[in-house]
Amino acid sequence: MIPPRLVVLSRRGEDALLPEHWTEIRQFAHTTAVRTDTAPDPDAAARLLADADLLGATNLCLPRIDADLLDALPRLRGIVLYATGYDHLDVRLLRSRGVGLSVLPDYATTAVAEHCLAMLLSLATRLHLANDRSRDRVGPGVSLRGVELAGRTLGIVGVGRIGGAVARRARALGMDVIGTDPDPGAVSRARADGFSMVEPERLLDHAHAVAVCANHSHGAAPLLGRAELAGMRPGALLVNVARSALVDTEAAVEYVRSGRLRGYAVDDTVLDPDRHTDVLAEGRVLQTGHSAWWRDETLDRGARMWGERLLAAVRGRPGDAVTWPGRTGGPCDGRTEALGGRAGSSAREVTPEVVV
Repeated sequence: MIPPRLVVLSRRGEDALLPEHWTEIRQFAHTTAVRTDTAPDPDAAARLLADADLLGATNLCLPRIDADLLDALPRLRGIVLYATGYDHLDVRLLRSRGVGLSVLPDYATTAVAEHCLAMLLSLATRLHLANDRSRDRVGPGVSLRGVELAGRTLGIVGVGRIGGAVARRARALGMDVIGTDPDPGAVSRARADGFSMVEPERLLDHAHAVAVCANHSHGAAPLLGRAELAGMRPGALLVNVARSALVDTEAAVEYVRSGRLRGYAVDDTVLDPDRHTDVLAEGRVLQTGHSAWWRDETLDRGARMWGERLLAAVRGRPGDAVTWPGRTGGPCDGRTEALGGRAGSSAREVTPEVVV
């Protein structure tokens, strides 16, 4: 049997994986590690991957995977992505071309769950504004008045890995927790953990704070559009630790301005400094620039898990496969944690990273 050819694209090149993983991988595959600061353009990608059976890539270094590139890469049979989210990839296209996709669904769960609570606490306490005021970055007219979270209800949209972790931490803060999710398995696990599961409309109407922890699908509409946001409890806090496009940003800003929402936090940078100057200056919209996953432990865990997934792929036993030739289903296959059974939002741009 001819060993597969694996090409790995990363800012750190060969240093992105542990040496022991390279030793094992090279027992089963011919390997090429490419150090690159950006994703290669289509022509460069076609050259780099011309003989590749498998591609390993971080999000920053992943070329645009479209029909034209796949036409130029008839040998490609699998992608092992250093990421949890894959909404920027057209899974249907990959499946139709017989190209597999393997991801790392667990490597950043703790970090993202903690970040979600940090954003919620910041909105509730106005901590970020207290810091800015002490440094003369905001005027004395900006209010630092907040609310206590203990005794209030947190509604979680999407109670999978991250949503479940957020729920457990919120309960430790003294919050009541309710959730919604169209996935029967997620609902069953949440109930087994003692969390109440409700219909989406009841969650939005009842919760003092809503945390969006759902997956979303390539090309789908927001989970929380104008109508859903209008159904939220007046004065509620909204935190989106998932993809920014899961929430209609313009509608959220409108409701923050009107006072219907007390605040909105999103782990991205989506507001326009000119058009949204007021809510940014007042701190009622908090942006954290997709930094939820950026932790020492997460980077160590991610390097280890990526090496394990690459080794599994070259051995023909892909782990955490969203789709893979010759396989039916998988732990991530096509499942979307959505509000009311709707798919998630349109694809988000690939996210930046620094060291992998």
